[in-house]
Amino acid sequence: MDKLTAIGIRLLFWSIRLLPVRLTGAIGAGIGRIAFIFFSRHRNIALKNLNRIYPDSEKSWHKKIARESFAELGRTMLELPHVFLRSREFLLSRIEVEGEDLFREAMEKKRGVFINGCHYSNWELMGLMSSLLGYDSSVIYRPVKNPELDNYLKACRERFGAVMQSRFEGLRWLPKTLNRGGSVTLAVDQHMSQGIVVPFLGHASNTTALPATFVIRNQTPIFGVALERLGSSFRFRMKFWPVSPPALTGDKAVDAHNIMQTIAESFEDLIHARPELWLWIHRRWLILDEQEMADEVAHGSP
Repeated sequence: MDKLTAIGIRLLFWSIRLLPVRLTGAIGAGIGRIAFIFFSRHRNIALKNLNRIYPDSEKSWHKKIARESFAELGRTMLELPHVFLRSREFLLSRIEVEGEDLFREAMEKKRGVFINGCHYSNWELMGLMSSLLGYDSSVIYRPVKNPELDNYLKACRERFGAVMQSRFEGLRWLPKTLNRGGSVTLAVDQHMSQGIVVPFLGHASNTTALPATFVIRNQTPIFGVALERLGSSFRFRMKFWPVSPPALTGDKAVDAHNIMQTIAESFEDLIHARPELWLWIHRRWLILDEQEMADEVAHGSP
């Protein structure tokens, strides 16, 4: 069954690849808006998250942003065949790049670079960008449960030279990658059950401490990165920005918190400027959700 599913996805991708990318994006956005109506669990997560971050905004605004976030997710998903199957030249022709000069300078020092991204706009294309631009690139990712499908998607993601590294297979590869001057890309906007508590958009959340570990140990340079959609078409602006870590105190726990907080804060203006491009359906503030549920059980629902 896994093999048949993988074959079906391949055929679907090649079929969608034959359609104009703007059309597939529009169809995907429509599917996303329909999903907003029928997928009540994820709709409620998005609305709760938006209410947490923007408590002073109207409920109608929350609903509008949540619906458009669903549309952006649908647009991104239906664009995947173009991201995974179109040529380097085609993809680069659709992307403006800002801040690459600073990133290139950091890479040329051969100390390695941590690239911190988030699920903003077409994050799959964002994950390809370092290798698409010709840099030594490793990307930490979550494999899908179907091994046949995972192998196919992994091959698509690695076709420009990136090396996909499963988050479940250890990190022995990581120091070697940094020591040879390569980049390591990971997302810092997802709940990490084994992470450290750091504010994201001003509210406590569990966050990976991985970049901070190497900043503390080796002063590894860190960058933020995001791919911002221009309008609603398949055109983007890619932004690199250096993140300057705060001065180290000598207390590893404090330093890790301060570094990850600085990284998280570097995404705030981006998300606030166009919140509809961020993935609000993820339970980013799960630790707060669980605390609120525990309080309700202990004291009774309000």
